[in-house]
Amino acid sequence: MGLRPVLAFSLAGSIAACAAGDDPALRGSKSESATGARLRQIGGGGGQGLVVFRPYDSGLVMVAEIGGFSPGSYRIAIHATPVCTSPNGFSAGPPLLLPEAGAPVVIAMNINHQGTASMATRIPGLALSGPAGIEGRSVVLHARASGSLEAAPGIPNDRVACGVIGTLSAIL
Repeated sequence: MGLRPVLAFSLAGSIAACAAGDDPALRGSKSESATGARLRQIGGGGGQGLVVFRPYDSGLVMVAEIGGFSPGSYRIAIHATPVCTSPNGFSAGPPLLLPEAGAPVVIAMNINHQGTASMATRIPGLALSGPAGIEGRSVVLHARASGSLEAAPGIPNDRVACGVIGTLSAIL
């Protein structure tokens, strides 16, 4: 059974607060909107998640809540195109390359035996908008800890969930 969006948003805020400690730059108020994506399982199914981004120093903090997937190693990657309509995730486009490093933005995570995962991490070099901006991109959950991040139309790959990055209204 997947996480409900309200629960996921609430948990994401709690994790962000824990990750932030007393740093007000990492905490958001309950009434403000946030930038992020609601992940939906590619090809149907019950898996879903919420990924929220907040500015921090010279980058972003990413908080992710995932539920309804098989246990194991996964990766979250930022992709170039804000489209999640294709049955194999091809529509999300290639991985977004960091402007300075020329490398994709990929964060490893493990989904536990209950099919859920929670994480918060800092990603230097990203911004909400501008040349290093993530707004208007997509977030893709990839099964497996390694392998290609690329996809071709109609060919199975390891993309299992996708969401378009934009403004998330406060739902608390």
